Amino acid sequence: MKKTKRLLVFVFLLMAVLLSACTGGSGLTTSWPGVTVDSERDLVYVANGQHVYAVGMANGVEKWRFPTEPQNPPGYYAAPALTADGQLILGNYDYSMQSINPDSGVENQGSWPFVQATNRYIASPLADENGIYAPGSDGTLYALDMTGKLRWSFTSEQSLWSTPLSDGKYVYQPSMDHRVYAIDQASGNEVWKTEDLGGAIVGTPALGDDGTLYVGTFDSEMIAIETENGQVKWRTPVSDWVWGGPAVMDNMVFFGDLDGYFYALDAATGETRWQIAGNGDNESNITNPPLVLDSTVYYTAKNGTLYAVDAANGEPLWNQPVGGNLYGTPLVAGDSILVAPVNADALLYAVSPNGAIKWTFTPAK
Repeated sequence: MKKTKRLLVFVFLLMAVLLSACTGGSGLTTSWPGVTVDSERDLVYVANGQHVYAVGMANGVEKWRFPTEPQNPPGYYAAPALTADGQLILGNYDYSMQSINPDSGVENQGSWPFVQATNRYIASPLADENGIYAPGSDGTLYALDMTGKLRWSFTSEQSLWSTPLSDGKYVYQPSMDHRVYAIDQASGNEVWKTEDLGGAIVGTPALGDDGTLYVGTFDSEMIAIETENGQVKWRTPVSDWVWGGPAVMDNMVFFGDLDGYFYALDAATGETRWQIAGNGDNESNITNPPLVLDSTVYYTAKNGTLYAVDAANGEPLWNQPVGGNLYGTPLVAGDSILVAPVNADALLYAVSPNGAIKWTFTPAK
């Protein structure tokens, strides 16, 4: 068990810290693809290595790629963020934040790119009507306006590997320093920070309807936090580290852990409603949030399988192996569920609600 966790963390740290000395597109530092759905344009954006691809949601056909020619390492892996004014924001492993036109894939100019970070962007930026919030591996959250100019910055004690969450007033930023910070969205001032929660937090938190914040930790717990003051409401121990954030729906908190266990907890009390037992091996790791759609929960595991279970009781509905390894969360795109594996035959798979594969996308050379 401990060996499995150490191996996974070591691999991820290598992906996050090391750069290849090679050039010309070989020896890229790698991670899993970042995927964003754009329902307005019927496009899916996939950040994977040297390119970000725009893919048709209905058929998996490439519309454009950015940049048009391969760049030297590092690369793109954080899921792009769409802004309210029609930009697509890309975090690069070369420590830069770029803006491109989502219709054409052409880079926007002005104050872009933003280049003040001193380490790469592991997590995706948050974009809302108030601006862009980019968490850096240098431990700093950068708040930008829509032109790419710095509004304010906030620094924690360790790296930021999770996308922040906003309720329109505060930005909630988890950190690998074991804390969650509430930051005034307008000024960048700290409002509160939690106590040391016992383990690093790399998953994006979820916000309940009653204003409760839910985060998973490397101390093998799911924790509920009061957004008014940062106090812990409840904490529930689980089998292994919680790498991905949870999903919250119908007063239940859904998430998985590195042992491959999947849980549904009561959002008010933290008590277990149901759970699915994992294998406890290196192939059953669950590393990202699930998708909850209507009465079904979809989640992925490292073994390359997409699972669908009944949200009320956890009963299996179907599973679809796509091959390779799945680390990212499933996403809904029209009437399809999208997954982007690593080391598989295709980069992106569209799966129907009954588990059948509808189309795949493999970038042309």
